[in-house]
Amino acid sequence: MKNIIALLTDFGLVDNYVGIMKGTILSINPNVEIIDITHSIEPRNIRQAAFVLMTSVKYFPEGTIFVAVVDPGVGSNRNAICVRAGKYFFVAPDNGILTYTLNNFKLPKVHLFTNEKYQLENPSKTFHGRDIFAPMAAYLAMGIDLAEFGEEYPLSKLVKLSPLKSYYDSFGNLIGEVVHIDRFGNIISSLSYISLGINMHNILKQDLKWKFEIGHTKIKNISTTYSDVEEGEFLAYIGSSGFLELGIRNGNAAEKIGAFVGQLVCARKVGIFEQFA
Repeated sequence: MKNIIALLTDFGLVDNYVGIMKGTILSINPNVEIIDITHSIEPRNIRQAAFVLMTSVKYFPEGTIFVAVVDPGVGSNRNAICVRAGKYFFVAPDNGILTYTLNNFKLPKVHLFTNEKYQLENPSKTFHGRDIFAPMAAYLAMGIDLAEFGEEYPLSKLVKLSPLKSYYDSFGNLIGEVVHIDRFGNIISSLSYISLGINMHNILKQDLKWKFEIGHTKIKNISTTYSDVEEGEFLAYIGSSGFLELGIRNGNAAEKIGAFVGQLVCARKVGIFEQFA
């Protein structure tokens, strides 16, 4: 069975960057399988990448090596790191991109990547995905011990992103943020089924009276799926990753609303009298 290397970047697919990273990996270690998580993260949006990585990891087999490169600090003095967390490995710049993922593991083991033996010669200042992170993943898949890449580094010193927004304001509204917009235009928020107090495996629309607001758009109630509403109608639902999503049946909600990553989402539980107002 081949080792799996999973790639997540903001490189897109128009240029040759992703292909070159894959070529670099296979030139060093042809006995790997490379899987693309996505290369459509918004340019330089570390927070979006961190969320997408967090919601992807658990679906991969033991031993998968995740290479997460959204790296606006490329060429600076930010560290390159390799992390062992549970049954997985993570290769990334130390810029917070692993924050939400590592929160789900006990005692991840972090090493700096400073051993030039495992990098390409004369690494570029602008393409560490090719020259540093891809080679690290390829050698790691060969079974090279983490200690060979560089010294152990305290978990407490890693750069950390602020937590995903999920808090109550002074009016009793639960406030979240848009963390991702998929290619269908569905708006994925930071509000989880847990923060909303919902059993995502037993959602009964009639028992869940909510109002949601994003920009100037208001949506009533939780739906279970798109067919709960009419064609072209907005809906709110718990998506496959367990987070509140806003969409349109057979339409592009983000385009219709003008939504963007980082935009606030407001949720309010409706009282019994307000339900019939």
